[in-house]
Amino acid sequence: MKPISLQNVTERSHIRKQSWLFVTNRPFVSFTVYELLKENGSILVNDLSLMLNISKETIRRDLAFLEKKGYLNRTHGGAVPVGNQIKHITTPVDLEYEESGEAFRIRANQNTDTKIKMAKKALAYIEPGDVILLDSSTSSWFLARQIPDIEITALTTSLNIIHALACKSNVRVIGLGGEYSEKYESFSGPLTESIVKEFSINKFFFSCHGIGLTTGIRESNENQARLKQMMLGVADKSILLCDSTKIERRSFCKVCDYSKIDVLITDQLPSDEYRTEIGWNNVKIIETNRK
Repeated sequence: MKPISLQNVTERSHIRKQSWLFVTNRPFVSFTVYELLKENGSILVNDLSLMLNISKETIRRDLAFLEKKGYLNRTHGGAVPVGNQIKHITTPVDLEYEESGEAFRIRANQNTDTKIKMAKKALAYIEPGDVILLDSSTSSWFLARQIPDIEITALTTSLNIIHALACKSNVRVIGLGGEYSEKYESFSGPLTESIVKEFSINKFFFSCHGIGLTTGIRESNENQARLKQMMLGVADKSILLCDSTKIERRSFCKVCDYSKIDVLITDQLPSDEYRTEIGWNNVKIIETNRK
């Protein structure tokens, strides 16, 4: 296999972007991988991982996605064109990913009574003078709508949470910018992550795509998982709001173990096994529907 040149690919495809664009934007990653396949006739997972500075697991998932779309055949440790024929991809946008996360507007109308109850419990952890961080989940949005007009500073990546808090004159609102997602109505990406690192947070309120007994807290995509890991790292206390529909839901990326959170607020856990496992990690469990 001849040496792979990322420079040749970016020049030929007219994508003159910084390297982080390739490693954080999934369509661009797949497009780059495919262009390298066209350039070299075959590609290896190890080479791609080193060149693009992303994990082998991510590369394998990209290859699986491209194979499913009919653009290549996977081999042991790499990939080759389909039947020695190269299909044509015009732009990275042609390779938009299918992932399990639902749009904000859909999630905002799901399990609303449960989210309201969880938000009311979470309010007990917000005090005047706090600096709080809210993720872009609908659970955090329900919480933001119930926060009283008290003197706190609230940081968020969510456009909807900014709107919910903007009318409260005593709440200082700081929006964390970055690459905007129309689907999630929020910001994420390397710029957002670099901004988050600059703050010191009292309490971080967040949700997730799913949790499991042994698999921990998980998200539907790498961007959200990595951003929430950054947020957990700058917070003194982390409060997870997770309704029971997310328990045992299959989710792609791990955010953290239960040991990284302080409080879990849910409507109800499915078993004492869950309560024991999570409790062993010194997590306070609040179940709004448990008798």
